[in-house]
Parts: sequence; structure tokens; C-alpha cells
Amino acid sequence: MARRAVTKDLFGKPIRSRRPRYEAALERQERRTLPERAARVRWLSEVIPRNRMFGMPLETGLVFEEAKASFVYGNFIGAIVLAASFLDHWFTASLGQRGYHREACQGLAAAIKCARVNNLADPLILDKADRLRAIRNPFVHLKSFDRPHTLGQKMSKAGSYDIMALLENDAKKR
Repeated sequence: MARRAVTKDLFGKPIRSRRPRYEAALERQERRTLPERAARVRWLSEVIPRNRMFGMPLETGLVFEEAKASFVYGNFIGAIVLAASFLDHWFTASLGQRGYHREACQGLAAAIKCARVNNLADPLILDKADRLRAIRNPFVHLKSFDRPHTLGQKMSKAGSYDIMALLENDAKKR
């Protein structure tokens, strides 16, 4: 932590400055959530291959890193949306390199469909990408309550009102 400059009063005595309450609150929150964040880092280290990010555009790499950080800090909606954005980047680049420029620019659903129709990726990967797209959709495009991937439907189906657990589970889907 950086040293604070000592301010003195008219008689040369040091003036004690108080630490802002928000700093103490942030520090308590950091200590309280450390075990959960550490568990998420461990989980990520098990599911993400090391050194696989070379050669991608800067924006794509930053989206990927931001998705990981969002997940670690429990910002699961952000992690889901950013992971889908990373997939969109990946599919766009992959399809564009193979000459499917029009399909690459029509969104994630069209890119997945193009890759499936033309056997450009493993069907298991495409299924997972499509599932992530469906999980992301209610956060990016407002959906009515009766749509299958909304939180209301998930809570009803799971019989659980623990929204954070449902979101973390969705963020971990692979």
C-alpha cells in the first residue's frame, strides 16, 4: 500500500486521516469472497487449455480475459455475455478465413448454422456454442417470461430461487 503524505496542523502535530469507509468495506468483501474466487480460478485452470490464445486479435483476447475475470469475481451474466462474444469473434474469424464472409457477419446463430451445414467444426463444439448463445440471449435480447432460457423459467424448473447458483451453473456450462 502506498504511504500517505503526513499532513500537520498549525503546531506541527500530525493530523490523523481516517481511511474512507468504502475502502474498509471493499477490503472486507475481498476477504469474505476470497475462497469462492479461488475455487473459480481453480475451475478455470482445469477447463481452459494453457497458451491457446496466441495469434488472435487484441480485442478477442481482451474479451476472453474479461470473461474470465468476470467469472472469477462472480459477475456471471457478464461472463456469459462475454464468453458468447468471444465465440462470436472466433466464429467470425474462422468462417471469414474459409471464405464464408457473409455468414460470418450475420451473428452467432448464423455462424453456428453455417459451420454445422458445412462441417467446419465438431458438432459437440457447435452444440455447446449454441447452448451458450441460448443462455446469453435473455440477457442481450429481452425475452418474455415463458421463454425457456429466462431466469424465471430456470428457477421454476429447478425449484430453486438461488439466482446466483443458477447463473454460476450457466456460466460453467461447457
